[in-house]
Amino acid sequence: AAYTSVKGGKLKLKCDLGERRKKSSKRKREGGDNPSGSEPGLLKHGKWKKVSSLEEIADRAIIEVCTGGYVTAEDDGSFSVGAVKEDSDPPGPAEIFTVVRVSETKMAFKTGYGRYIGVNTAGELTGKAEAVGPREIWEPVFEEGKLALCACNHRFITVTDENKVFATAEQAKEQEMLTMRCDSPVQKRKRAGEEEEDVTDVSSYEVNTVKKFQSFIDHKLRICSEDSSSLEKAKHDGKLHEALLDRREKMKSDRYCK
Repeated sequence: AAYTSVKGGKLKLKCDLGERRKKSSKRKREGGDNPSGSEPGLLKHGKWKKVSSLEEIADRAIIEVCTGGYVTAEDDGSFSVGAVKEDSDPPGPAEIFTVVRVSETKMAFKTGYGRYIGVNTAGELTGKAEAVGPREIWEPVFEEGKLALCACNHRFITVTDENKVFATAEQAKEQEMLTMRCDSPVQKRKRAGEEEEDVTDVSSYEVNTVKKFQSFIDHKLRICSEDSSSLEKAKHDGKLHEALLDRREKMKSDRYCK
């Protein structure tokens, strides 16, 4: 609300810049070649990987504009475009934004100063809000591998000749094309000990399931003697696990069933 009523002064980054620089120098000394099969130029961006869909956007992101520089938060709440990185220089704290999802398609971005990126009535990007409001909500638009960021005013982010960042473009053209990079891919969270399920062969899958849950009192594996053809139909109907549970219920040695 009344941000101007707060005691004035420059914003402070919520991290130790000196420590960040030490880590950066260490990575530069270590060097290393680009891993086989990885994205071309990945090492140049400090191994921050380009995302090409909403699902790939992780918890932390950097935004690269068409000139090759990163959107950078300034300590006065404004935004600019930094110089193009060289070699394996990682992004600085002011160039890294925390992603806060507000819906399936929209999100907010929190700067290293603990403020959210918004847009004022003139279309200029500002980083002074302490909470997410309508002006701090953004919609990434992916099309044919390209990305544009749409603000609450239905305008796209663009960069001026003075390297200032505005959300004033009515259409997303080459000047508005961005590249978002994340330092880790989004992965579906798994429970402890949970592995990828392979149900190509339902008979083998039943054996593996029994091994996982059956109580081996006499060290013998017991499988339901009934015909397993019904499992194929259950798999097709999306009820495979329910059918397996019904079959396991009939085995006295399985203490995980009723």
